[in-house]
Amino acid sequence: MEVLYLVLSFAVVIALIWLKINIGLSIFAGSLVLAFLFGMSPPEIAVALYRSATSWETLRLVLIIASIMGMTSVVSQIGYLKDMERAASELFPKAKYSLAMLPALIGLMPMPAGALVSAPMIEPVAGRFEMDPSDKTLVNYWFRHVWEHSWPMYQAIVIASAIVGLSIREISTKMFPLTVLMALIGYLIFIRPLPDEGSGSGNRWAGFWLLLKSTYPILVIILISIVLGIDMVYGALLGFLSALLPNIKRVNVREVATHALQPKIVFLLISIMYFKYILEATGAVEALPKAMLAMNLPVILILMLTPFIVGLMTGISFAYVGMTFPLLLPFFKSFDAIALAYLSGYMGMLFSPVHLCLVFSAEYYGAELRRVYLKLLAPAAALFVLGLTYIFFVL
Repeated sequence: MEVLYLVLSFAVVIALIWLKINIGLSIFAGSLVLAFLFGMSPPEIAVALYRSATSWETLRLVLIIASIMGMTSVVSQIGYLKDMERAASELFPKAKYSLAMLPALIGLMPMPAGALVSAPMIEPVAGRFEMDPSDKTLVNYWFRHVWEHSWPMYQAIVIASAIVGLSIREISTKMFPLTVLMALIGYLIFIRPLPDEGSGSGNRWAGFWLLLKSTYPILVIILISIVLGIDMVYGALLGFLSALLPNIKRVNVREVATHALQPKIVFLLISIMYFKYILEATGAVEALPKAMLAMNLPVILILMLTPFIVGLMTGISFAYVGMTFPLLLPFFKSFDAIALAYLSGYMGMLFSPVHLCLVFSAEYYGAELRRVYLKLLAPAAALFVLGLTYIFFVL
């Protein structure tokens, strides 16, 4: 019965998004449906909302996103976005290649809603090709996530290593071909059809130094949160301040604050965290893998469906790994089973309406999520089929 409740609540979210209802409202409505189905009373639902909205996890996320949004406003006002465009034109004279390289570069830095950092970076280049909002969203979203299959700094890889008892190096090495496949699919579908605008030659050194100059706030985040290992909330905040304080007389501070704390974005974050809180409070996510195992389905279906559904519900890679891999451990007789479970969870995460990178990319570019989903189907299907081919016939 718990699985049916999960399906119904998630169907409400998807249906409302399909009807072009605000994403935050859609997720909030799905949270309420889930809570009612699991027998929570109205006072309990209200208390859950209060606790989830005021938890440090939610506040931390709001601070990170607000810092990133504020930083993008500052760099936009002082002309650094133009500098990024010029740097990209020098480093990648054929402009279309920067559409892939810039999000992939940011993708090396695991962070919530990292696509928000790369979104303004590729905006000027995408504008030269007159790409529509859904295409901009897809390019930014797709290449931002090519590394998540194998980059050892992602929590999912670290957690998987701890659970299955294999080294991070072994997991990263064996999963790296999936990163290559995803990048290749993205190139063939999104980048190659674009015209070869540009001379084909540029001043690489000039572009490199210009890129350093225009992206130093991002480098501050990388230094603090990745190199030094300090919580991302402090890295994002200091990255924002490193952009704002030296240029405080050159920017409209009120505009920066307004851009950083947009009510629609804050509500979306609260809705997402509320949905996850209800999932945890009701035990819904924990019930799913147990129910899948109790159905006595073929092992291959259990390995695929369980991580996929959890990835779809949570939109986070380390969530589907952390929640399902311990239960699936008896089925991990060889690495291909591990890879299959990881890839299946990844596919669920890629389509999750609570995946921050997806919803924020769509919000930033003003894209209809329904159109994004439709255009995502073909490359995602190609990734899954080719991924399965690699797992079963090469790995």
